[in-house]
Amino acid sequence: MPTSIRRLLCCLGLRDDCHQVLAHSLCLAQATGAELHVLHAVKALSDDVMTTLKANIRQRKTLEALMEQRLDQARDRLETFLDDFWESPLGKTPSREIIKARVVVEGYPAAEIIRYATRHDCDMIVMATNKRGFTASYAGKVTKGVIKRASVPVVVVPPV
Repeated sequence: MPTSIRRLLCCLGLRDDCHQVLAHSLCLAQATGAELHVLHAVKALSDDVMTTLKANIRQRKTLEALMEQRLDQARDRLETFLDDFWESPLGKTPSREIIKARVVVEGYPAAEIIRYATRHDCDMIVMATNKRGFTASYAGKVTKGVIKRASVPVVVVPPV
C-alpha cells in the first residue's frame, strides 16, 4: 500500500463536468505535493470506418496525415479546455505548473487510461462519472471500465 501520492492522473472527456474533475485533481495535487498528469483519450475509429477510409484514400501518407490531424485537433481541444479552465473561477487559485504532462492518446478510453496510469506509475486516477441527470450517481461505461481494471484508487467526481 502506498504511503504517499506522488503522481495523479486526471482524465478529461472535455465536457463541462470536466472542469470539476480538473479542479479536484489540482486540489489533490496541491495538497499532496504530487505531480499531475492530464490525459484525454480519443476513442479509436471503428474497423468499419477504417476499412472505408483505407478503401477511399489509397495513399498511405495521406491517410496517416489525416489520422495525425485527428489527434492534433484533440490536442488543440485539450489546450483550449485548459485555457478556458484557467480563465474560469475554478482556475483562479491553482498554479499551472502543477500539471507536469498533457497527453492525448487514441484507443479504447478505459484501456488507454489504465495503460497510461501503469506506464507512468500513477498512484491515483481522477475522472468524471460521465452520467447526467438522475443516473449521475452511477458511473458511465468508461468510468466503470477504469474502476474494474485499476490497481490504484479511482476518484470519481460527480457533476455539479
